[in-house]
Amino acid sequence: MKRIPLSATPIASEAIGAFLHRYEAEPVMRLVEDFESSIKAYSGANYVVALNSGTAAIHLALKALGVGPGDTVLAPTFTYVATLNPIIYLGAEPVLIDSEPETWNMSPSLLESAIQDQTKKGKKPRCVIVVHGYGMPAMMDEIQGICALHEIPILEDAAEALGSEYRGVLAGRLGEIGIFSFNNNKIVTSYGGGALITQDENIYRKAMFWANQSREEKPYYEHTDIGFNYRMGPLNAAAGLLGMKKVNPKVTARRDIFEAYRRQLPSVSWLEEPAGLKSNRWLTTGLFNPLIINQITQHDTAKAIEFRRLWKPMHLQPFYLKYPAYLDGTSERLFAAGLCLPSSDLQAVAPVTGVIRDVLSRKGVTSAK
Repeated sequence: MKRIPLSATPIASEAIGAFLHRYEAEPVMRLVEDFESSIKAYSGANYVVALNSGTAAIHLALKALGVGPGDTVLAPTFTYVATLNPIIYLGAEPVLIDSEPETWNMSPSLLESAIQDQTKKGKKPRCVIVVHGYGMPAMMDEIQGICALHEIPILEDAAEALGSEYRGVLAGRLGEIGIFSFNNNKIVTSYGGGALITQDENIYRKAMFWANQSREEKPYYEHTDIGFNYRMGPLNAAAGLLGMKKVNPKVTARRDIFEAYRRQLPSVSWLEEPAGLKSNRWLTTGLFNPLIINQITQHDTAKAIEFRRLWKPMHLQPFYLKYPAYLDGTSERLFAAGLCLPSSDLQAVAPVTGVIRDVLSRKGVTSAK
């Protein structure tokens, strides 16, 4: 069997090559600038900085919001580690917040509790990072209301959520700063890359300055601040530009794959869309009987089909055990029962569902729950 990856975008070498011919007489960074313009046009953001990773975007976003040594940043525990690592880069302390069961994202009630508790301890949070996990928007009305009340800015980690919407607003446009990832496994990829978007010109200028090694605009090299080599490369931008031209069809295709799985496996507890929310369905995710998870991932065809468990919560990760966490068990239940299915090829749905049905029949059960 040909390997079925979890999420992949093959390199379109001919299309990229033909596209690059258009830029042969242009400065190479024109590709990056045009990629930024395409993100700006799609998202409606006033300012965009294309970077070499989503992690770099989070790092610069936190720095632009004033996060530094000794500060506290609230973030979800149910996420990929790249959400949290930049907090550590800046010498700040992450405080982990559990999920709510409807969208699997940050719990507004636990967020409120954490803000009140940390503030009483003299550690009012400098920032809240909200993640739209697997492309499903978080409960932003509640989260925005809480953060506004306490005057805490929101950094929106939309790394997985390009094309997702919350009540008609694109993910990434719901906080003071938003970030996207264009990593190899994303719906639109630049084969390594990310972007920071904002409506604030001051934030934009800071991020662009730092991303270019904090080089002053002078006819010689002068640096008044520490900088980073974070700017996106032109070849990455070329791939990203091609992808952005097809972002809506790509989102539609992912959503079609999700619907195909749901039709084929009605007994699975799928991550459903609450009213007013639209997920890009970056990955098709569902909850299964924990007793059959290992059987699925260790099936005879496991080497040919890439199944993946849901995120192991950060409060269970060895490095992050020592940090404060506000928990109610939701993320641990998701980790125990959740599975991501291959989500980039409609033709993969049949063999993947075949594996799951085979495991169910061997176990003598009629439901995956």
